[in-house]
Amino acid sequence: MLKRWLGTDGWGAVMGTLLLLGFGLFVIFISAADLREAARTEPVERTCASWLADPSGARWIRLSGCRLDLAEAASRRWKGWRSVKDGGVVGARYLELFLPLYVGDQPPEKPRAVLATTEKPLLALMDGITALPPEQVDAYLQAHESEFRELLEPKTITGYVEPVKSIGANSALSFLTDEDAVVLEQGREPRRANSVFGLVVGLFCVALGVRSLGRRFMLERDSSL
Repeated sequence: MLKRWLGTDGWGAVMGTLLLLGFGLFVIFISAADLREAARTEPVERTCASWLADPSGARWIRLSGCRLDLAEAASRRWKGWRSVKDGGVVGARYLELFLPLYVGDQPPEKPRAVLATTEKPLLALMDGITALPPEQVDAYLQAHESEFRELLEPKTITGYVEPVKSIGANSALSFLTDEDAVVLEQGREPRRANSVFGLVVGLFCVALGVRSLGRRFMLERDSSL
């Protein structure tokens, strides 16, 4: 029976069909999750304290009362395209920051949630620090203290928790020693068109996989008659 089920294609074809089914189901799961959030017209408003205590539920959210821990942030950087004589690098810059979210006076040892941000004002301030020699950093921080405070203690933060974390986010969480932390993508919202397209692709893959398995079942049944 097993030999008839495999046919002339062997295990390779069967595994390919199962992988196609698995991929299709995965895409459907991700797209359906996005579509549920895309049905909202506005993000769900929550306090930072309540969300950190229980980040389940809505993933498109607007938080109030959050603070950002720049001291323990991880980053994704462009390393530049050539070195210069003093040891620096031309073109080096920050692409994304991963900042632990917290409430109160002190951040926890391990963050429960991280804000992934590409906000230009904050990245520009960070680029300014890396362009300075160490002895000038304190003066720079004092000169831009109000700007840092405004960015690190925002009135609200709006973002989206993606169903699957990005490669950059996974790398940052590994650096922050808490790979289970929730990652909130600042300024992101459910991508409605992509969700619909993904759902169609997932259903198509599942249909192909089911059709292939069905044909094998019918061939095996017919050959056994």
